[in-house]
Amino acid sequence: MSKKNQLNFTVELNENNLPINIEWNAEENGASEKIKALMISVFDANEQVAKRVDLWTKDMYVEEMKLFYFQTLMTMADGFERSTGENEMAASMREFGKEFGKKMGVVK
Repeated sequence: MSKKNQLNFTVELNENNLPINIEWNAEENGASEKIKALMISVFDANEQVAKRVDLWTKDMYVEEMKLFYFQTLMTMADGFERSTGENEMAASMREFGKEFGKKMGVVK
């Protein structure tokens, strides 16, 4: 028996079509949560290409963006390792992520 669940993103735009408010919720959670940024990546199997949407609100500070990218790089390494079993390459991705974090000042 299959089950379906919806993820919903609501993006409020200003007069210049720039995001000023982003909310998301999962059908199972019910309540919406305000967020400052999102990255959505999907793989189009027909075209064999990754497609993505990156959005952030005007009140997302540069320091928060640096931390967001650092954390995203690290979680990408985790997901890559779980999905492929490529332990060595995942470790290399984490090393790059750590170096990125140090250079961006989000990791000591």
